[in-house]
Amino acid sequence: MTLHVSYNHQCPACEAYYIPFDKDEACPRCGKLESERFDFIRQASESARFNLHTYEAFLPPAWFVGSLGDHILSLLFRLLESYRKKGRKSDFVKFAEARFSEMNWGDQAYLKGHVLRAAVRVREELAKNP
Repeated sequence: MTLHVSYNHQCPACEAYYIPFDKDEACPRCGKLESERFDFIRQASESARFNLHTYEAFLPPAWFVGSLGDHILSLLFRLLESYRKKGRKSDFVKFAEARFSEMNWGDQAYLKGHVLRAAVRVREELAKNP
């Protein structure tokens, strides 16, 4: 068992999927800044922390993707686990940029920078309270 973040959101202007996790996080496709906000960073950090303490890894042994929040969590878990296994000696932002550049984002290439910003924020939260 692990902690999921069941959340789906689409931009009302362009219908792009994304998570408005900060007050200045606009739609990564069209730039529309909405009033809706979702506390994704805290919940994602709690889920990652739970996995690390429970499974001794950020990536749980099984993971079901049932929402956009879960999909992004899956990407974050893989990134955080890879960084942890590398010994956390390199700059996290550069490491994440390189990892995400290797991925095939398909028609959701607009999410690359969005997920990177979420990853940096989650990493900051984990560093504050391991």
